[in-house]
Amino acid sequence: MTGPGRPPPDGPLLEADLVARARAGDDAAFADLVRRHQDRLHGIALRMTGHPEDAQDVVQDALEHAWRALPRFRQEAQVSTWLVRIVINRCHDLRRVRAPALVLPDETLADAGTSLEATVEDRGHQDAVVAAIARLPFDQRAALVLHTFDGRSQAEVARLLGTTESAVKVRIHRARRALLGMLADWG
Repeated sequence: MTGPGRPPPDGPLLEADLVARARAGDDAAFADLVRRHQDRLHGIALRMTGHPEDAQDVVQDALEHAWRALPRFRQEAQVSTWLVRIVINRCHDLRRVRAPALVLPDETLADAGTSLEATVEDRGHQDAVVAAIARLPFDQRAALVLHTFDGRSQAEVARLLGTTESAVKVRIHRARRALLGMLADWG
């Protein structure tokens, strides 16, 4: 039996169907969209904000905004692209309010086969990279995170950031050059 939020008997709903249902007020359809995209959105927000709690707040705020804005979503872009753009905007808003903080790594570096010294050194490298990314100007950080960590093409990053592809290339190049300079001591 199908009903609100339930897939048809032949399989899961396509995103366009979920969007249509969510636009009609189907909370379960929107929840399914959220489940499909929340991990990716959180990863982007985490790299952009540099702090797990801020990333969680950004994603929650972005999803609340998306729910309210869903009736105005024209489906000219994919849902994922639209949601990422909302997350980037919320990160930008947060940056205006306060300076970026350092993020704790997403994963534990220590395992049974790693010595304490190696774990501390690896953690130091990871912390240095996170701190360096957090110090990048917002436009460079956004381009770098979306292209390098989220795997988006430069053309897609340009559309998301409302700029040209050549500007994105320059931002990524400058971000990488700045990171190399900041991390030169780690050799």
